[in-house]
Amino acid sequence: MSLRAWLLAVSLAAAVPCAAQAPASVPAVPDFAGPALLAPAVAVIPTPPDFPRGKISGVVFGDYYGNLAGDPRHAYSSSGADSGRANIDNSGKPITRDLNGFQIRRIYFQLDNDLSIRVSTRFRLEADGRSLASDGKLGVSVKGAYLQVRRVCPRGDLFFGVISTPTFDGVEEFWQYRSVEKTLTDFRGLGGSTDLGAALRGSFDPDRRFGYALMVGNGAGQKPEDNRYKRLYASLPVRAGALRIEPYADYESAAGGRDRATYKLFVGYEPGRAAIGVELLDRVDHRSAGGNQEPVGASLFVRGAPREQLAAFARVDLYRPDRRAADRVDSQLWIAGLDWQPFRDVHFMPNLEAVQYRARGAAVAPAHHDLQARLTISYKFSKPQS
Repeated sequence: MSLRAWLLAVSLAAAVPCAAQAPASVPAVPDFAGPALLAPAVAVIPTPPDFPRGKISGVVFGDYYGNLAGDPRHAYSSSGADSGRANIDNSGKPITRDLNGFQIRRIYFQLDNDLSIRVSTRFRLEADGRSLASDGKLGVSVKGAYLQVRRVCPRGDLFFGVISTPTFDGVEEFWQYRSVEKTLTDFRGLGGSTDLGAALRGSFDPDRRFGYALMVGNGAGQKPEDNRYKRLYASLPVRAGALRIEPYADYESAAGGRDRATYKLFVGYEPGRAAIGVELLDRVDHRSAGGNQEPVGASLFVRGAPREQLAAFARVDLYRPDRRAADRVDSQLWIAGLDWQPFRDVHFMPNLEAVQYRARGAAVAPAHHDLQARLTISYKFSKPQS
């Protein structure tokens, strides 16, 4: 065999193994890269939310109470009903000792309805244990009925109808125990929780740290207007981390120079599972004769939750019905209790509420202080939006 033939034979022998291994050097095509994934993706077009849509919710709270101290005298009607006072209030009259019983203090039934992304309505009914119908049963009234239009101005919403006033919205939310007792201004009857009118609420900044609430209303609460004067409300709530500050003022003119103005400051601090709050109140009632009247008060309250299902709270209010009067009866309100929440939005709250009276000048204080023990039960209910 010639040299050329030997070289050709060696070259063919070397090429055969290489050709046999060539397919193995090509990476295998993964299964997920098959023709199915090469088809164009189907675009999902979002649908707008369904309107209108509504939500039903409500709150119920009441107690079993027992009056441990108070006026020991009892008087009975011909039907056997005790005419004594069952609950502590702003009347300045002591409760009647030894009275006890079950009571529903409030029932709220609320319907929220979203008509669009920007427009919604609210209708709220209230049953008040102290507002009875003609037959003596619990009475029901309209607590809220308004139209809300969002973003009528940058970060501002417009409300019209029977609206929650800014008088004690902020402090009541921070106090968290309206089911136990009203806040200072509400308890003393120096402001209403609702009024018929219009309001603008919002914030000055995108982070909602600096807010505002401006409102004009009849000043008659849930009752129809009976005069030509209006009540103006303004508050400027500020949130800075755990700190809350809210100055507030309202003014209402009246016939005969009997206009009145309310000034209030709320400061709250909540660094974690505990909180402390202070509410300061000054009200000036102008009179055409006899000098002006100026009720003033201060409230200090604390609350804490050492465990998720267990909390405690305490509060003291100092109140002078007219600091310009030398002869008056001042009072102190004391509250303390525990809050056990075995289920979400269900609260069992054993608590004590007491009032001490102190006469100034020639005034005469009630002969007996007040002490009431209660087991307060509060729960919420709701049905999700449909």
